[in-house]
Amino acid sequence: MKNKNFVTSLYEIGVYVIDILLIILSIYLAYVVKFSFNIPKFNYDAFVISLPAIIIVYLIFMFVYGLGDILKQSLTEMIYSVFLTVITLLISTMAISFFLRAFSYPRTVIVISSIIQFLFLSMWRSIVWKLKRRSHGRKPTIVIGGSNAERLAKKLLLKQLDIYDVKYICDINSVNLWNYIEECDVVFLSEDANDEFRNRIIDICIDDRKSLYIIPRIYEIGLISSKLNRVDDVPVLKVKKLGLTIEQRILKRTFDIIISLIGIIIASPIMLFVAIAIKLQDNGSIFYKQERVTYGEETFNIYKFRTMIKDAEKVSGPVIAGEDDPRITKLGKLLRSTRLDELPQLFNVLAGSMSIVGPRPERPFFVNKFKTEIRDYKYRTLVKAGLTGLAQVLGKYNTTAEDKVKYDIIYIRNYSFLLDLKLIVQTVKIVFMKESTEGLKQEESLEEILVDLNVEITVDREHIR
Repeated sequence: MKNKNFVTSLYEIGVYVIDILLIILSIYLAYVVKFSFNIPKFNYDAFVISLPAIIIVYLIFMFVYGLGDILKQSLTEMIYSVFLTVITLLISTMAISFFLRAFSYPRTVIVISSIIQFLFLSMWRSIVWKLKRRSHGRKPTIVIGGSNAERLAKKLLLKQLDIYDVKYICDINSVNLWNYIEECDVVFLSEDANDEFRNRIIDICIDDRKSLYIIPRIYEIGLISSKLNRVDDVPVLKVKKLGLTIEQRILKRTFDIIISLIGIIIASPIMLFVAIAIKLQDNGSIFYKQERVTYGEETFNIYKFRTMIKDAEKVSGPVIAGEDDPRITKLGKLLRSTRLDELPQLFNVLAGSMSIVGPRPERPFFVNKFKTEIRDYKYRTLVKAGLTGLAQVLGKYNTTAEDKVKYDIIYIRNYSFLLDLKLIVQTVKIVFMKESTEGLKQEESLEEILVDLNVEITVDREHIR
């Protein structure tokens, strides 16, 4: 096992080293294109001075955009991550050359090298992606649990069928369960299995060296980052309080003011153009005002660019938008898909009712509804509502409210200034991903998915409801 981990680590380091070599080669080729083979030392020295910072920036954004773990990404998403990394590196290289006073680093070289980097890294990373998929193979997989097991299995079938060969979906009371587990290398366990059963599964997977994935309960998320302590000779875990300290709140508020001011200044031409377009569309109101809930369950008016027809909810009442909601205008679909409808919320952030990063603000109607259905929903309001958050970066628009709560609590539990920066950068990645903005839609049944994919799975759901 130690040898396997060593080989894996060596392989990953090798991938990063080749990444860096390709970046350096791309820049050198850009110099060749610019100056043929007569590269002036004065111009080349500027690149040499900037190189260490360029490498550091690349490694940072490579991990931020998910290139550190590409196994569960599609090939398209991986290439998209490469594109974003290269674009960010281009902008950063210009900034680096300015701060290091390396003004002789030609802007033409930076642009040409970025194009070459995208081509080289896309081809190289595609090879890595295919090799990693091939070495991983399709692992025999079982999904265990109650009513949530089927929902989890559908996600695996639709998104990760090429790495998980789902063979069984069953309830914890299945008489054949232990035989099923013995045949599989990977076990997924939903959160609705009881504690005694979960402990037994964990023991088996550890003993047999099987990969185990457990969907956490919300109280288990509370144990994340807990501190080991002791009472005399008894080990205990001290669970940190949920919420931010005074120092963290001051830092977060300062950051919000700076970022929202910069955002308003930069986005003002775009907001002006969008406002004119909405007005010309139907002569209706430009902004949409709605009551939402934020920190301490206080309510405030959130502002968005209007994306629906006038008086859209007069008849329907509060309804979450569907995928093909007829109330959404053509312009509104564009604004929603690019998140431009959210720009006026920068003023909410500046005013202090929202933060740049935090759980998305929900309407009082749905807050009251979800609080009765989801026991720990109330914890979302331990921080200010945000423009973006962990649930938006890792989830989708149509992710269930219960799963979004888990992401929100994980964010609150692990809050840091660096985490906020990371989520802001990652938000750029999801803006143009269709899945992240699609509305609610009717899900296919498990039977329909199995027919569409032409796969056979043993579904032992005598006790699955």
